[in-house]
Amino acid sequence: MAVKKVTKTDIPVKVNLDTTVLLTVTIGNAQIGGNVVRWKSNPNILAKGEIKNLNLGLGVDIRGKILKVTTNVLDVNEVTNGIVIVHYFHNGNPSSFTYEDRVEKDGDILQLVTEYTFK
Repeated sequence: MAVKKVTKTDIPVKVNLDTTVLLTVTIGNAQIGGNVVRWKSNPNILAKGEIKNLNLGLGVDIRGKILKVTTNVLDVNEVTNGIVIVHYFHNGNPSSFTYEDRVEKDGDILQLVTEYTFK
């Protein structure tokens, strides 16, 4: 079992000051996985596992902060080694970030670390 590590940093997300921003993470292609979400430079975990409508706070409170999302995907789909990860920000612009990749063989893991800067 090999682990493929990918890092994407400095992804801007524009937010309105008076709206609440929510995060949902979807893993596609019938693969399985989990997540760890935290603010960069803060060791406290906001959420882990399945992420659905995680309240990140009001735009005024999160503007200028960097959110770090680590998503690990295990390739269990025998039909494809393709991996699709979508991070959806309700009340964010852009509203979603989609990452598509593939692992070499069945049972391999893809680890995607993303850092979003709220503006």
